[in-house]
Amino acid sequence: MSQTRIVRRLVLLCAALVVALWTARADAGFVFVKNVKNPTPKQSKAAIKGVFSGRTKTWSNGETIILVIGSEDAPAMTWIAETHFGISAKTYLSKIKQDVFKGDVPRPLSADDDAKTVKRVQSGPGVVGIVSDAAVGSLPSDVVVLAVE
Repeated sequence: MSQTRIVRRLVLLCAALVVALWTARADAGFVFVKNVKNPTPKQSKAAIKGVFSGRTKTWSNGETIILVIGSEDAPAMTWIAETHFGISAKTYLSKIKQDVFKGDVPRPLSADDDAKTVKRVQSGPGVVGIVSDAAVGSLPSDVVVLAVE
């Protein structure tokens, strides 16, 4: 095998490794949580994007979707904005605020940490939020992970 061919294979292998590591990092660290009274067991990535963009306004049972969001400095906001929308948290939150102002989506609930997010999600069956993986082990019985397929 020629040196050129070996180098090409190594470059391709390194590129594949970088992509795999970046993808694993992008999907790690946070999960979506919902009120246990919400009968929706799972959502596709596209459906989650619809929920968190405001395009999808109700759950399958007709319940109005209420987002729990944090400030642009909140790690969960950075994660959803970058991972699911490819934008900054500031841009993502600006869009949500514009949609609220126009009356296109209900006003989100505010929470900057896992405990506050969980408390907000407990407040109703339409409420959905994002918490760190670390919070999953201590979720109360009325808040469950919304699986993403």
